[in-house]
Amino acid sequence: MGGVRVWAGIVLLVAISFDAAYAQLTPTFANVQFGTGTLDAGGTIPLLMDIYKPAGIAAPTPTVLWIHGGGWTGGNKNAIPGFMQDLVNNGVTVASINYRLSQEAIFPAQIQDVKGAVRFLRANNATYRVDSLRIGAWGTSAGGHLSALLAMTGGNPSAEGSVGGNTAFSSRILTAVDFFGPSDLLNMNLDVTTPPGSTIDHDAPDSPESRLIGFSGTGEGVGVLRANQSNPNPPYPQKMALVTLASPVAQASFDDPTMLISHGTVDTSVPFKQSQKLYDALNAAGAGPLFWPAEGFGHGFLGDTINDNAVAWMLASLRRQMADAI
Repeated sequence: MGGVRVWAGIVLLVAISFDAAYAQLTPTFANVQFGTGTLDAGGTIPLLMDIYKPAGIAAPTPTVLWIHGGGWTGGNKNAIPGFMQDLVNNGVTVASINYRLSQEAIFPAQIQDVKGAVRFLRANNATYRVDSLRIGAWGTSAGGHLSALLAMTGGNPSAEGSVGGNTAFSSRILTAVDFFGPSDLLNMNLDVTTPPGSTIDHDAPDSPESRLIGFSGTGEGVGVLRANQSNPNPPYPQKMALVTLASPVAQASFDDPTMLISHGTVDTSVPFKQSQKLYDALNAAGAGPLFWPAEGFGHGFLGDTINDNAVAWMLASLRRQMADAI
C-alpha cells in the first residue's frame, strides 16, 4: 500500500499504480437491454448497457455504473474512459449505460433510466455476477450530475419511476463519484465567475438546463424561470418542481452515501462553484463528502493524479457493504 497524501487540505488515497491510457475497451456483454424508454413525441426506445467483467472471477463482484456526459443532449455508453479499465483490472464490474436524452424525453426521464439500470443489475445479479450490496456510480458533467442525483434520491418516488420494472429491487447505491456535474440548475449563471467566465449562457432557452426541464421555447429558459420562481401561475410551479428535483443541492440528507466530488477550477462550461455548493450541502447534512479541486484544469480531463486517486478511492469504498441496499 502507498502512503496517505494531503493535497490542498484533501486526503488522497494513493494505493495502486495505474496506467494512463488503454486500447478501446471491449464489453463482456454488449447491448444488454435493461428497459424501454417512452419518448415525449410518442413511441419508445430500448435502453442499453454494456457490461465489462473482470477476468477470472466467478464470484459476484462490486459494480460501478458509468454514466456518460454530453449536456443531457448527446453522448452514449461507448464514451467510457480508459481509467474504468483500472476498476475492471482490480476486480470490479463496470456497466456503461445509455439514458434518454433531453430532446427525447425531459427530466425526470434521465434519472429514472439510471435508477432502472441499477434495479436491473440487482434483479439479474446471478446472470451478470453482481454483488448487490456493492454498487457505485461514476459520471462526468451531465453524467456526474446523474451520478450525484442517483446517490441522493434513494427512496424518492418522484425520481424513481418504473423503467425496466424490477420495482421490488432497490436503486440505492453504496458510493458515487461526481466529476464536474451541475448541482444547482436554477442558479448556474449566478455561479459563473470571471475569470474564467463561461462559454454557455445557462439562462437562455437553448441552454442544456433549460432543455432538460422542457422550458426551452421562445420567452422561456432557466433565467425566466428564476425570475418567476414564486409565480403561482402555470407553468412556473411545475417547472420549479422539476428544476428542484433535478438539483442535487436540494436533495442532500444525512443518510446519503459518501460521495467524491472533483471539478476543474477554470471550468468554463459548468461553474466550479456548482461543485463547491454540492460539497457544502452534503457536508452540512452530515453525509461526509470529499471535494478535490483540480487546480488549473477545465471541463474534461482533471489530470492523472485525480483520476488515479479517484479509482483508488472507489475501490476502497466498494470494500464496504450496505446492509440496507436491498
